[in-house]
Amino acid sequence: MNQHRQDDAETPEPEGGPDPAGTTEQLMDDIVTGLLALVDEQPIASSVSVPLRSLAGRWREPFARVAVLGEVSVGKSTLINALLERPLLPSAVPALSSVPVELYFGPEVRGTVTLYDAGRGGVVQRDLDGKQEIDDYLAEAGERTVTNRHGRGAQVLSALVQVPAEVLAGGLRLVDTPGVGGANLAHRRLTLAALSDADAVLFVVRSGEPLSSSEQDFLAQAAQRVDSVAVVQAQSDLVWEAGDRLADDLARLRTPSTWAEVSDDKEAADRIARLMSGVEGLSVSARLALDAQAAAPGPQREEDLELSGLPELEEWLRTRVVQRVEEIHRRDMVRLTESTVRAVRRRLEESHEILRGDKAAQRAVDERAERIDEWERTDGDSWRKHINGALTSLAQDLPAQAAARVAALRTEYQDRFDDMNRDQRKGALETLPKEPQAALDDMVTTVQERLREAVRVIADRDGKGVIAEHLRRLGDSAEVSVRIPARKKLSDSTMEQMANAFVMAKAAFFRSRLQRRDEADAAGTGESTGAVESDDASTKLALFTSLALGTVKELFARRASGRQDLVTLFDRVAKAVTGEVVTVALKEAEQGCESVTTVIDDLLAEQREEVERDRHDLRLTQELSPAERAERLAATTLWLRELDGLADRLAVVRERWAL
Repeated sequence: MNQHRQDDAETPEPEGGPDPAGTTEQLMDDIVTGLLALVDEQPIASSVSVPLRSLAGRWREPFARVAVLGEVSVGKSTLINALLERPLLPSAVPALSSVPVELYFGPEVRGTVTLYDAGRGGVVQRDLDGKQEIDDYLAEAGERTVTNRHGRGAQVLSALVQVPAEVLAGGLRLVDTPGVGGANLAHRRLTLAALSDADAVLFVVRSGEPLSSSEQDFLAQAAQRVDSVAVVQAQSDLVWEAGDRLADDLARLRTPSTWAEVSDDKEAADRIARLMSGVEGLSVSARLALDAQAAAPGPQREEDLELSGLPELEEWLRTRVVQRVEEIHRRDMVRLTESTVRAVRRRLEESHEILRGDKAAQRAVDERAERIDEWERTDGDSWRKHINGALTSLAQDLPAQAAARVAALRTEYQDRFDDMNRDQRKGALETLPKEPQAALDDMVTTVQERLREAVRVIADRDGKGVIAEHLRRLGDSAEVSVRIPARKKLSDSTMEQMANAFVMAKAAFFRSRLQRRDEADAAGTGESTGAVESDDASTKLALFTSLALGTVKELFARRASGRQDLVTLFDRVAKAVTGEVVTVALKEAEQGCESVTTVIDDLLAEQREEVERDRHDLRLTQELSPAERAERLAATTLWLRELDGLADRLAVVRERWAL
């Protein structure tokens, strides 16, 4: 691990530039201290300075903190367990997913939790000795233990765990975080806080699925705040050609038009697209890696590890993060300081305009007053009824849509089975398994359209307000916080090839490994890793693969296409459409509604801050005497000059560090 070195205090300054004393590190600290003092003098949203405040307290640390982010149940904990080469974090059992866990290198497995102790009525810390106590405090199964020890209402807030893992030995720290797009909005807040403390990000996604709009939005935030970002599929063994699909998704995110859909700022769209060009995509089978790590040393173990993709991820962490930690900290400090300087300058210039008291300033005040009045006429949270109404209607309409589809399939297929010739039956045998995925595509499209309509209604309610502009862009976007399954047409020959090759080879390979592990458990050998994460999304992905491929393989293997085969297949398809497909679509609807609600809540929070700032400016024009206004105008001018001085000194730092 590289240690932060002290720069020579006599480093020559650029010609004509300032001549600050001390090392560059000291100069950087002085700039940040002065800038944050200016921030505290202004009514500026806290989100502007939080990332800089966080980094300012740790940028000289000789280790790199990597946040492992992603939606709920995408395999984050299993991926971390694979990196640690041990099933440390709860994955096969439900975890307390609202608890961020930071892992660092140490000689033995020990930990410390910070929690609210209901018995003492305050926040306390408790040392954890070994994996069992870690499970007690980080898994849902241990909630009773926590309650017994700390009283009803006790809550674990965070955990710090040391692990003797090779991947952490060089100065790497991993942070397991709550889900980005889960049903609990607090999870998103905690994850954003983790992002503020991160030097790099592993963004874990579901294998083979396009990024949802909430994932896309969060990834954009990560790329703007953090220098090194990788998108990781942690369950690549579950999806055919998962790596190719991820590459296609990242290529789309590197295109400015993708971001123009959700932003009317062309420069911002171009900037985000450029940042996305530095985001890498990695495919990993964490399950296969854990199985290989538990196997006896030998060529097969090494081959399985290589196949899992884990070594490539470890190499990325080593070369892109650990070996560059000093550069990352410096680059992040300069970047965050520059962005904070821009935000403070905008605020000071707006205040300066108001305080001048000329016609332009009066127009600005009038516009602010009109915006405040318009906001106060808006009826609070009544917009929520439109989102909840969309979800209620979908809960009724999606099952009806499934039933109608099955009825249509019955007319198209089942009612004609007796009259079909052999070729027609074979054709039905190949096309019927595609129906569940087609039904899911249609249902998720229904979800998308219903959410768009709800968003447009809310935007129309808001008239010409700032929120309405954002919501109309959201409503017109190609994706409205729902995950649209890929529509990939499979030819008849491809279906047969996949049925006889892919299912018999790759799926059988992983199933045989699970079978051997189960047999080992039954024999009492203790070889089970316990690493397979309980994941509804993985089950969903496997469901349609199993239905569309497993059934066809089975029937093709028998070389039969009789009426009873078709009846069996039709029954399975009908059950999938009216059962699992509806369940998945409703889950997508719930997640979509929650994501839209989160977007609107965030917009409303921004609008409330804007209103408070407007009130502050209006009070200045209405309550200050001419002399007081002149005094405040002079102070604002002085602050702007001070900000210019800080910006000049920051340019010196950037040149010294060759950034």
